[in-house]
Amino acid sequence: MVAALGLLTACDPSKDSIDMPGNSSLTKEQLTSGFSVVQYADEDYTTQAADGNYFTFTTSPSRVVRIYQLDDDKNENVLSAGTANGKFKIVPKRGNPTEQTYYIETRDFNGNIITGEKTATVYVPQELEPAVRWLASDAHGSKTWKWDTEFREDGAVWGNFGYAAGDDWTSGIWWGTTPEGLTGQLQHSDKDVATGEESANAKMVIFDDGNIICYDAGGNQIRKGKYSVEGWTGEKSQASVDGSQANWAYGTLNTSEGAILFPFKINGGGEKPTKFEILQLDANHLKLAYAAAGTGGWGEATWWAFKSNSDDEGALTNFSTKSWTWDTEFRENGAVWGNVGYAAGDDWTSGIWWGATPEELTGQLQHSDKDVATGEESANAYMTFDWTTGKVKSYNADGAEIRSGNFAVSAWYNGERSQPSVDGSQANWAYGTLTTDAGSILFPFKINGGGEKPTSFEIMQLDGDHLKLIYAAPGTGGWGEATWWAFKKK
Repeated sequence: MVAALGLLTACDPSKDSIDMPGNSSLTKEQLTSGFSVVQYADEDYTTQAADGNYFTFTTSPSRVVRIYQLDDDKNENVLSAGTANGKFKIVPKRGNPTEQTYYIETRDFNGNIITGEKTATVYVPQELEPAVRWLASDAHGSKTWKWDTEFREDGAVWGNFGYAAGDDWTSGIWWGTTPEGLTGQLQHSDKDVATGEESANAKMVIFDDGNIICYDAGGNQIRKGKYSVEGWTGEKSQASVDGSQANWAYGTLNTSEGAILFPFKINGGGEKPTKFEILQLDANHLKLAYAAAGTGGWGEATWWAFKSNSDDEGALTNFSTKSWTWDTEFRENGAVWGNVGYAAGDDWTSGIWWGATPEELTGQLQHSDKDVATGEESANAYMTFDWTTGKVKSYNADGAEIRSGNFAVSAWYNGERSQPSVDGSQANWAYGTLTTDAGSILFPFKINGGGEKPTSFEIMQLDGDHLKLIYAAPGTGGWGEATWWAFKKK
């Protein structure tokens, strides 16, 4: 009995210093002080770094938290949620501040939302020179270039032309050969032996650290070298070598000797130039010329034509903001949205069943979520992708905003069709996936979907001028109904 009385005395609430959970509260200072992180330089979390982009976190005492950042419009980008300990990453794009703010949110025992603020110093890549952005990609750190067999009807990619003959250098082209035809032009090389670059599937990879590596179609290295760019302004402001054309080229690509594919001057006895005039450079095209010092108008010069489909973000956003409108030139009838028999063959367009022009979308509002025209039913409506913010916004023809949301490209493999169809019947079906918030793009509705707004679109084409998308619900099989969209650069 004495022992029992002692227990009752010990449990006297008036002498207990521990609050019951129902009466406890939490301050943001307590939340942040009990939140600890370790930063790592790699996504495998093996190497700690004071400015690492990859975080592990713990809470003490243990409490479930939500971690997020805010964009310029105060929209949340959730980094982690639903755990007391875990991982998240902060990987800003080039040009962003190294000091990044993020927020920790939880609830106390009273149900109040408590939010704390933290800052971290993370690694942000140095901003690239503008020309290097196009050559090597600001998104991936390297870019794959192949012969541009689509440049000319004859598939020619290397040849000679009359130099500085006019504002349009292509009008001076005398002759050219296809990649495979280069095997018959080895008298211009330094070894008179084919190396594997004489193939439409040969490639050169240009890296943002100043390196170039050339490969044959089988992926075997042919040669490597260094490069730099000078005189680039984004405008044709560089004079021709003889001074006859004041605004001839966009700049100069300097390389170590023999760095590019088939790096030989025509009729040069194996000479490998190291200074090339840049006649075109954008997300998808690179055209180069070499003219020896003193070459005058219509003197012989050498030209090269390359293309790249590996840079998704450059093509979609121009590493800034880029606007896209309906591609009324895609189909003879001007259709831009409709249905298609899914995964019906290698050429997805052969499965198109039906499509509507932009203006005809006003008669297709039964597929929308409001059954009301918004202004996107016009050939002059457009949407803008912003690389810095990760936002896509849709506008009517007058520039009034219709809707907006976040976007990202995933499963992109160097511009190759390596993503399988949703049913797995086509191993190499799409180039990747465009993910958006629901209802962000122009007329974002699934056909016959009762207003459903997909958030994941298969990318069937993406270059500097064209964007084609498909949505197929999970499980859609061959020739099952899917929705397609066609856009072009505005």
